[in-house]
Amino acid sequence: MTEDKYAGFLKNVTAESAAGQLLIVGFDGTRYTPAMGSGFKKLKPAGVILFARNIENGGQTKSLIADIKNLIEDITGLPPFVCVDQEGGRVSRLPKSYPAFPTAAKLGEDGSEELVEKTYGQIGAILSDLGFNVDFAPVLDLGTNTESPVIGDRAFSPDADKVARLGRAAIRGLRGAGILACGKHFPGHGDTSKDSHLDLPVDARPSGRLIEVEMNPFRMAVEERVEFMMTAHVIYPELDETYPATLSKKIITGILREQMGYEGVIVGDDLDMKAIAEHWPDEEGTRLSFLAGADMAMVCHETPRRQKVFDATRAMIGAGELDGDQTQARLARILKLKGRLA
Repeated sequence: MTEDKYAGFLKNVTAESAAGQLLIVGFDGTRYTPAMGSGFKKLKPAGVILFARNIENGGQTKSLIADIKNLIEDITGLPPFVCVDQEGGRVSRLPKSYPAFPTAAKLGEDGSEELVEKTYGQIGAILSDLGFNVDFAPVLDLGTNTESPVIGDRAFSPDADKVARLGRAAIRGLRGAGILACGKHFPGHGDTSKDSHLDLPVDARPSGRLIEVEMNPFRMAVEERVEFMMTAHVIYPELDETYPATLSKKIITGILREQMGYEGVIVGDDLDMKAIAEHWPDEEGTRLSFLAGADMAMVCHETPRRQKVFDATRAMIGAGELDGDQTQARLARILKLKGRLA
């Protein structure tokens, strides 16, 4: 993407086109259809996320992604983020014909930065060949609760320094393969006993522990200039007794942006997850997320929520509830990353 296109988009942006660039969406199907295209034309999304439901084999995946890239670039004038959760272990979206990669916990047992960088480089090379450009990995949570239904072996280790060290290696591996990385789930989801896909977890540990230990891998990822950071749908009463991290200005703006100095793109975890969807109406969840300081919202399923989130975002921008300078700053961060896409 040229600098002229980048500057031109920011100069001529409308509430509708801006709202689309703050949105990543999931969809149904394994092949392009006119209905899929119609949905993207309404949403004008910055990007898409694929799941196993969208992936049959390598050839089909390449074809689908190529069609989506062409369509969204025609609609928006900008290359889309094409995202996936490809961690290894049980969180793998790759077709079965591709190699199975070890869990983060298994890599953590070895403890080798070289091995982690090599492994994530291999993952990145496969993703790049298929057409992806963003991997929502690595997990930077600590594996302190081995019985956690949501993190567990997705974490490198219960040791913060090891997670920080291996997390940085994973980011380097993906980046070396041309894939934008995402540290998750800020400020740490590893000690919860509930799955935020199904419920709203609470981590009531002291703020000192959270800031000095749980956040250390994220702090190191900031130093590594990780491209994206994803927030957790978890309430941390010692940091914000009212809102989960995804909706918390104290956590997103106060800690991640201001205290840690993170300059990349902050994306909230999926707004379809019950931790948010069953506690805040779609419009309110969207509103609170952006007011908290998130750059992007994500809706991972083809549900009416996609349109509601887009409409709520457009309304906030149009009414000036989202400050114009802050909206421009969000878009600038997003377009800076898009400038790196092939």
